[in-house]
Amino acid sequence: VSTQSTGGCVDSLAGSQRAIIRRSDSSFRYSEHNSLEHPNMNGKSSEEETVQSDYLFDCLERGEDMQNRAYGTDHLAMSIVGREKEPLFVMDLDTGKDKANILKPVQVRSIRSLYTKMVAVFYELLAEYSSDEKKYENSWEEPLPDDLRFALRFEKRVLEDLKKKMSSMDINALSEIKSYNEPPPIIATVIQVIMLMLGICGESELQEWTKIKSNINADLIKRMAKFDPLSKDQQIDIHKVNDRLKGLTASEVKKGGSMPTFLLYQWIIDVISVLRVGESR
Repeated sequence: VSTQSTGGCVDSLAGSQRAIIRRSDSSFRYSEHNSLEHPNMNGKSSEEETVQSDYLFDCLERGEDMQNRAYGTDHLAMSIVGREKEPLFVMDLDTGKDKANILKPVQVRSIRSLYTKMVAVFYELLAEYSSDEKKYENSWEEPLPDDLRFALRFEKRVLEDLKKKMSSMDINALSEIKSYNEPPPIIATVIQVIMLMLGICGESELQEWTKIKSNINADLIKRMAKFDPLSKDQQIDIHKVNDRLKGLTASEVKKGGSMPTFLLYQWIIDVISVLRVGESR
């Protein structure tokens, strides 16, 4: 939604009849309306179009993160602001049809954090274009087109944020993982992949849990927190990592692992994300 064209629309919508049931919590607002009859040529009624626009303009006007049921699916709207806190646009995400999967406040905050990083990177590159001087953060950036430079910097910011969390991680949080004589398959997979990525164990040693377990310590967390996937001496084979993960998802790790395991899994995914963009050069 362009902020330059919202004034009259917001005023007119503010006085319209709103067929909306609202429920709120401390971090976002959820709005829901029933399916409306008399569809227009686009398959949506004029009233439904108004309700949808109402929800988006509410988000822009209030500066609140809002979830809304529209056109049979749930949506998350976020007002993206600039450096001076001025609204730039509203991002509207379709989050699916299943009401049981409505985003929780912690998930909304995570998405907000990602958008904040995206805006920060956007302003970095905008400053470069304004000065006609590109400032490459590393050699990986130089051959990349601007869209991939943006993606690479964004993925790096996400990884750096996670590494800060890992730096303050209590080593005792790993005690549960070390306590297993035979770890659950999900936990074993995550740990094996980390050992492979850091070069601590070769592929032939990944089934030796006793050896792997001896390396689950404070030094492991330090190495992960300092690891730079774009350094010249890193030798990670993304294809081997993917083969080991076998499509393992974040939801599966949360259900079958533990919070420390989930943090370790996030590190794997964030490192791979950086490498994938970097290898596009």
